Amino acid sequence: MEPVVFKPPLYQQRYQFVKSYVDTYKPKKVADLGCSECALLHTLRFWDCIEVLVGLDIDEDVLRRKMHTLTPLAAHYLEPSKTSLTVNLYQGSVTQKDPALLGFDLITCIELIEHLKADDLADFREVLFGFMAPFTVIISTPNAEFNILLPKCTGFRHPDHKFEWNRREFQSWATEVAECFNYRVEFTGVGEPLQDSKNVGFCSQIAVFTRNYTESEESLKRKMEYKSVYKTQFIPKEENEESHNTDTEDEEPHNTDNEHGHCMDLKLTSKWPTLPQTEQDENMEPFLQGDTLYVPLQKIFCVPKVKELCGNMDNLRTMITGEATLSTDGNAILYHVDLENSF
Repeated sequence: MEPVVFKPPLYQQRYQFVKSYVDTYKPKKVADLGCSECALLHTLRFWDCIEVLVGLDIDEDVLRRKMHTLTPLAAHYLEPSKTSLTVNLYQGSVTQKDPALLGFDLITCIELIEHLKADDLADFREVLFGFMAPFTVIISTPNAEFNILLPKCTGFRHPDHKFEWNRREFQSWATEVAECFNYRVEFTGVGEPLQDSKNVGFCSQIAVFTRNYTESEESLKRKMEYKSVYKTQFIPKEENEESHNTDTEDEEPHNTDNEHGHCMDLKLTSKWPTLPQTEQDENMEPFLQGDTLYVPLQKIFCVPKVKELCGNMDNLRTMITGEATLSTDGNAILYHVDLENSF
């Protein structure tokens, strides 16, 4: 059997589904449960409508290893967005209640539930739909019916999977959840099979839950805390300009501890000046090509302080060499997006 090749890769299709929802409905507070290596969060930080972006995962080591991917890029300092963005990472379980995840517009669970044991899955639905109660929930999970098209799949797709549902099983579970917690649910998926295998459905099946009621204030009073692993903030243009015109020193990242033990709460604020409109040029705009973000050196050089320190482009290029990856023509800094292609 020929191996199935998805173009774009399946993980990108799942993320694109979430991004399309964000484009359409403009949620302000978004959380990703089971965020793992923060790939989806890394993508969503570029959406201006999002003001709060939260990731939750049980593996603190992975969060600490990948949290640097969520720090502001040079492009964020050069072109601050119109709204602020605060990013938080929490180490914790999706089966535990915590007010840090109350009041969200959108919570995503991408390829998460199949990693949960039966008891944990029952607790998860109570916590997510009964306690967190976001306006929208997007859940994706492998479709077991598609596995016959995956030659290397002799059991579950991943050794940590506790189950893999077919479409009937997933839709039955999701419908029961929606009825129990007063949501409506719609089903779709990503990863289409070839024309002669349409009967197996999508490779990843997706349920989109939408809340039917206005959340009461009662649930917001419950008190539990996750362990905060990381927090960074992207400053909007207006605040950026104000901070640049003050004589105060730049804020330093700081560590804090809470009653749960070691906890890092890192806040980064930008002091970079905003480029004058007259110096902006379309040819200088950062752009994404494949998994690489290109930030033109000319864009950086137009920052008054950079121009003052370097004097000319050659000096800037010399100072950057060895500290950052440059394009082959030496005219742009390259930032590689670290995303994992997996089912």
